[in-house]
Amino acid sequence: MLQGKLDQALESFNTLESRLDTNVAPASNGNGPAEVGGSLALQIGGRLEELDRQKRRAEDAKFLLYCWQAVSERGDLSQLEDIRRLGGGEGKVRCAQLARQLLRISTRLATDTRSSGTKTGEHNRQSIANGDTTELIEKFLERLETDLLEQFDECRRQHFDDGMRECAAALYDFGDGASVIGRFVNQHELFLERSHMMADEVGGDRETWERLADPDSDPMGVEASLQSLSDEVKLVMEEESFAIKKIFPFHELVLSTFLQRVFQQLIQQRLEMVLDKASTISQLAFLRTLQAARSYIGAMVEDLKLHGLTEHPEIASPRISATLEQQLEDLFVPYFAGSSYIDREKKSLEELYASLLFKYTLFHVSAHSLSLDINVC
Repeated sequence: MLQGKLDQALESFNTLESRLDTNVAPASNGNGPAEVGGSLALQIGGRLEELDRQKRRAEDAKFLLYCWQAVSERGDLSQLEDIRRLGGGEGKVRCAQLARQLLRISTRLATDTRSSGTKTGEHNRQSIANGDTTELIEKFLERLETDLLEQFDECRRQHFDDGMRECAAALYDFGDGASVIGRFVNQHELFLERSHMMADEVGGDRETWERLADPDSDPMGVEASLQSLSDEVKLVMEEESFAIKKIFPFHELVLSTFLQRVFQQLIQQRLEMVLDKASTISQLAFLRTLQAARSYIGAMVEDLKLHGLTEHPEIASPRISATLEQQLEDLFVPYFAGSSYIDREKKSLEELYASLLFKYTLFHVSAHSLSLDINVC
């Protein structure tokens, strides 16, 4: 059947080629033979491209059938192995496409066998054979996924964006690209460089922190290390979003994952350390630090939405905007949800009242002691 279609395509090609050589008759509207021939050549060119696509599809289908016959009857994947080992980057991508098609065929046949009613002995043997074939293809795909990830890393080291894009497209079929997204995010310089800095103690001199606890002093801005991290995140996301869109056909998914990791791993960890430090000073210092952080990080989120990231210079897409808003909300939920914030405010007022009362009591004790000393004299 496939051979017949291929012969038909070749026959059509020969017919069109013959027409191109002979048909140069003048047009009835007065146009010259050259113009008529040029128009005909364009039509024939389009037809040839379509025939070429049909030919490639027929050849791919024929090769796929050969591969299925080999793996289902003999457990032989040598043809795909040759493409994987010798075909270079494009070969691995094509190999992934063929292997996924083979897996779909095997899975479909196994499903049809199970749903065909009571199984005879022949059905049982067919079911076992399909199961073995499926397992064989799945193991091959595991090796192929590892190869594609290594190739992705190599293209990244060489700054070969087109190669990375090919690998990413092929790897999307492996769990919606979870492995290549994880590899890209985990090896990003932002996480590698910040990992050893996140354990650093929260800085600032004692006097600066104590000013936060003084109700008579003006509130200070966001803590310095948290501000530095937020500024760096904003800059990196704006710059990296261009590369993400260029490398990944599914760039919104990658960017969403990247943003989640940034907020949940970097910003959240630093925010917790800063707030823990503030809580050792006083409840008022904690509340002021919390409010300053919420305001500064919220402004950063709005800046990223306006920048657009992968949609720059347009505003961010609805999906990315929703991701940013959700991460901002999740970051501060532990501190504002329910009555947690109100309870902090109450404790702060109690501390301030106790402090003022202590000063008042201390003043009167001192005054009473002075009065007694004067009377004695």
